[in-house]
Amino acid sequence: MEQNEPKEVVDEQLVKQVHQVEQQKKQKQVFQMMEMSDSEDEQQSEQKNEETQTQQSDQTTQPQNDQNNNNQKKKKNKNKKKKEKKQQQETSQKPEQNQDDDFEFLDKVQAEQTQQQQQQSQMIQFQESQENGPLAINIKKLNYNKELQQHFKNAKIAGGQQKKGHKNAKQSYLTYNPEINIPLPDKFNVKFGNLNEQGLQLFSFVASQQYERLQQDYTIVKGYYDPQAIFNFLQMNPYHCEAQFDVSEYFRLKGDYKQANELLERLLYIYECSLGYGFNKFFEDASINLEVEENAHSKVFLMSLFKFTDVLTRKGCYKAALEFSKILLKFCPTRDPCGALFLVDCNALKAQNYEFLINFTSNFARSVYKSNRSSIVFMPNLLYNCALAKFLEKGENHHYSFNDQNITEAINNFGPHPLQASHQVLIIQAILLYPIIIKQLAEANEFVKQNVGNLESFVDNQRKPFKELLTEEFLQRETYLHWFLQIDAEDDNEGFLKSISIFVEKSKSQWKTNEILKWIKGALGLIVNHIKSQKLDLGSFYEDLTVVKEGAPIYNELPFQYRRYKELSKSHFLENPERLDFNNIFAENIGAQQQQPQQQLPANFNPLNANQGLLQAVFGTLLPWVHHPNAQM
Repeated sequence: MEQNEPKEVVDEQLVKQVHQVEQQKKQKQVFQMMEMSDSEDEQQSEQKNEETQTQQSDQTTQPQNDQNNNNQKKKKNKNKKKKEKKQQQETSQKPEQNQDDDFEFLDKVQAEQTQQQQQQSQMIQFQESQENGPLAINIKKLNYNKELQQHFKNAKIAGGQQKKGHKNAKQSYLTYNPEINIPLPDKFNVKFGNLNEQGLQLFSFVASQQYERLQQDYTIVKGYYDPQAIFNFLQMNPYHCEAQFDVSEYFRLKGDYKQANELLERLLYIYECSLGYGFNKFFEDASINLEVEENAHSKVFLMSLFKFTDVLTRKGCYKAALEFSKILLKFCPTRDPCGALFLVDCNALKAQNYEFLINFTSNFARSVYKSNRSSIVFMPNLLYNCALAKFLEKGENHHYSFNDQNITEAINNFGPHPLQASHQVLIIQAILLYPIIIKQLAEANEFVKQNVGNLESFVDNQRKPFKELLTEEFLQRETYLHWFLQIDAEDDNEGFLKSISIFVEKSKSQWKTNEILKWIKGALGLIVNHIKSQKLDLGSFYEDLTVVKEGAPIYNELPFQYRRYKELSKSHFLENPERLDFNNIFAENIGAQQQQPQQQLPANFNPLNANQGLLQAVFGTLLPWVHHPNAQM
C-alpha cells in the first residue's frame, strides 16, 4: 500500500488546480465581453436604421413631427445610459463573486483531498490489521522442533531438520517430522458447502467408501473394551485416524508424551495431506477463516489439534503452542467446539507475547463477526489475563500504587476500547465483575499460606493479610447477570461457570508469584477500603450491569452464548493430569469384557501374539507393510 503524499506535493497540486480555474474564468470573461460587444454593435445598427427611417419620414412628413422624433431620441439615450450603468454595476460585482467562488472551490478541493488521505490511511490501517490480525499465523514459529532445539542447544532432536522438497510440493504447516512423510493409501476428500451466518466458508471431511467400511469394523472392535484389540486393529490399518487418536490418548494418560506426540503427528499429517494445495493460503492469509462442519472426522481432526497443542505446551514449546491454538480457532472461529479461546490467552502469557494478547482480545470479534458492537473483552479469562499481561509487560518497572481514580475509571470502563486502561484499572474492574475468580485462584494457589509483604503505599485494608481479605461478602457472589454476557438460560449459566473453572485450572500457575500477589492484594484492599467507607455502592453497580442504559451505545456484547461451553471437559485442561494405572483398570474390565456378546470380527482382523508388549505393537504400526491382511510380526 502506498503511503500518504507529503504536504509539499499536496500544496503544488492545489496551486495548479487554482491556476487552471483562474484561466477558465478569464476565458469566460473574454467570451462575455465579446457577447457584450456584439450586442452593442447590433444596438448601434438598429439605431442607424431607425435614424435613416426618421430622416426619410422627416422629408415626407410635416415639421410638426420633428418634436416627436426628438422626444424619442431622448428616451433612447436615457435607455442607453441605464444599460451602461447596469453593465458597470455588474462588472464591479463580478470580481467579488469570482473571489468568493475561488475560496469556495479551494475549500472543496481541500476537503476532497483530506477525505482521500483519510481513506488511504484507513486502507493502510485495515491492511496492517489484516496482516497482523488476531488470527494471523506466524509460519516461522510453527516449527516446534526448532524451538525445542533452542532449549537444548547441543541436543539432536528427531525430525529437527525438515528435508527440502520439490519447489512445487505442498507446504507442510502442521508437521515437521520427515519420518512420517509416507504415501497414504486412503485420504479424505474436502467438500465445500455454503456460507454460514457470519459469511465464513463451510467445508467438511468426506471419507471414501472403503474408509467408511473400515470405520464400521473399528466400531465393533471398540465394543470389546480391550486395548490390545485396538492395537491389533491399528497395526493392520495404520492410517485409520480414530484408532490412532485413541492409542495416542492411551499413551498420554499413561504419561508417555513422546509416543503420544508421534501418533498425533502422523494423524495431523493424514489430515493435512487431505486438505490440498488450496489451503496454503488459509495458513498464510490472516483474513481467510473457515468453518469445519461438525461430523465424526472433523471431531477427530480438531481434537487431534487440541491434544497436540497440549503436548507442545508440556514440552515447553510455548511459541509453537500459541500458533497451533490460533490454527485450532481459525478452523472454527464461531463455534469453538474445543475451547480454543481458553488456550490462546494462556499460551500467549507463557510465550510472553503480551502485545499480541491485547490485540487479539480487542480485534477478534470485529474480525470474525464483522460487528463493532461485539467483543470478547469481558470474557472472565481474557479480562483477567489481559490485566496480567499489561502488568507483566512493564517488566521490573512494576507500579503497585493504586488511587481513588482507579476505582472511578474501573466502574466506567465500558467504552469501545476498555483495554486501553492501565493494569491497575483492569485488575480492579476484573475483581469487581468476577470476584469468584479471585476466590478460586486463592484456593487453588493457597494465597492464605503465602507470605506476601506490604508496600509503603498500602493503607488500611491493603495491609491486611489475604486470610482476612478473602472473607469479604462481595467475594462470595456466585450469580452474574451482566447484560454483555447474554446469560439467558440455565445452560448459559452452567457454561459460564464451566468456563471459569477451566480458566482457573489452566491459568493458576501464572497467578502465584509474590509480585503478582502483591498486585492483587493492593487492588483487592483498595476495593474493600471504598466499600467500608461507603464510597462504592456495589448494589447499584451490579444492578446497573443487568440492563443496558437507555440511549447508551452497545460496544462489548458477547457475540455468542456460553451454553456452547457446557459440554467441555475440565479434565482436558488440567495442567498436571494424574497418570492412570491401567493394570487395575484392565483387571476391573475383565468381567465386563467376558459378559459382552460375541460379535463378528472384521475379515482382515489378524491378532498379534498375546505375549507381545503394547509398546512394541505401536512401534509395529510404524512399518508401512503391516496394513496387509496376512502380515505377521
